[in-house]
Amino acid sequence: MLIEYQKLIQINRHEFARLVSLFGLFVCQSIHAAEDLEISKWSYQLGVDTWQLNASVAQDPAPWNAQNTNLLLPNAATKWRYADTSPYAAVIGNQYIQNNTFFSLKAKADQTKGLRVDEAMVQHDISPSFGVRAGVVNYKTSWCRTYEPDNGWIREVETVCLTKSLRDVTGGAPGAQAFTSTRWGNYLVQNQIGLYRPLAFNYAPREFGNYTPSPNFQVTQNHKLGFNINVLHLDKAFETRLSYIRANQRATLPEENIRGTAPQTSDLWYLGVAAPITNRLHVRLTQFMQHQNIECWSQLESDPWCNTRVTQQKTATALELSYRATSADLWSIGMSETKFDTDRRFYTAQRTFAAQDAPFYIRTRQFSAAWRHDWPNGMFGIAQVLWARQKNGFDDMDFSSHGNGLGLRMGYQY
Repeated sequence: MLIEYQKLIQINRHEFARLVSLFGLFVCQSIHAAEDLEISKWSYQLGVDTWQLNASVAQDPAPWNAQNTNLLLPNAATKWRYADTSPYAAVIGNQYIQNNTFFSLKAKADQTKGLRVDEAMVQHDISPSFGVRAGVVNYKTSWCRTYEPDNGWIREVETVCLTKSLRDVTGGAPGAQAFTSTRWGNYLVQNQIGLYRPLAFNYAPREFGNYTPSPNFQVTQNHKLGFNINVLHLDKAFETRLSYIRANQRATLPEENIRGTAPQTSDLWYLGVAAPITNRLHVRLTQFMQHQNIECWSQLESDPWCNTRVTQQKTATALELSYRATSADLWSIGMSETKFDTDRRFYTAQRTFAAQDAPFYIRTRQFSAAWRHDWPNGMFGIAQVLWARQKNGFDDMDFSSHGNGLGLRMGYQY
């Protein structure tokens, strides 16, 4: 499926309260460090989002026919129970420990992805061009605007940034990274390679992509390796990024009618290009491509439904234009096209081929427009409108739907 289909749970207010508590703690810390602002910086953001959504299909007719969820509107597979009006909070901090060592924190809570800490790591610069990081480190796979202070969107354009089921390739995890930063003429070249273990410290015990092999599955292995290359032209501000992340995962299925294992591999490539057209007008073009192989094997002698091999091919392309009309006003438009293709094959208890489903596909197109206005006191507002169409099904059977949303965000940051 396009994204994990499951029963939405009630909003976890305790988790949101924990982030608000962190917010207060770091406010105190930033005041304490006020005399050291040149090497330490903390910023905070609180706000409320409200949406008015309209869709031709109010809810998904079936898990495999997610005509509402596939529109990728703000109510699509949220971590907490969806509400038209919901709060959010974010904390971003950099605290220097020594001249060449600092601590970095990025945490956010919202109903889309719940409470998450995408970065809580220590970085040590061994030289001006080489360093290492350890802790909860950010993959830096994509250009998601999650923590950008001047983000012009409520709901981002890029598909890879939209739902919790894709967080395992765009967020962070316990791990270690090595990075370089060198200047070649007018170009700044930054490279990074990392090893990640999301199961460490119970950080992401249920992370398994957008596939749910069984209701009570338990992830026993989740190993990742990734790298990215970022090139910036220092004079023209032209920037490009190439990223790759590989995941090897395994889960056990303890149900009595399954008693099996589910190994999974994932390979994701991400390419982004951003450039100024004029001093006020900027363009960004991105694409991600992910290939997943998921297997499910039962120990039962009878032929269970579990014995399957599923291959998923995902691609998404996004184009954004932003226009800085004034120092306080930012206008943005964006469009995206997402394609998911799934092939599923069934096997006997002896692991011989038995049958094959017809290839299943999902196609989603979105268009968004937004206006952001900032006030001098740290208050800001964003208004966004979006339209979406989707079609999913088999070769001879299509299910289509369409929808739109009007959103408003009121926030405060400092």
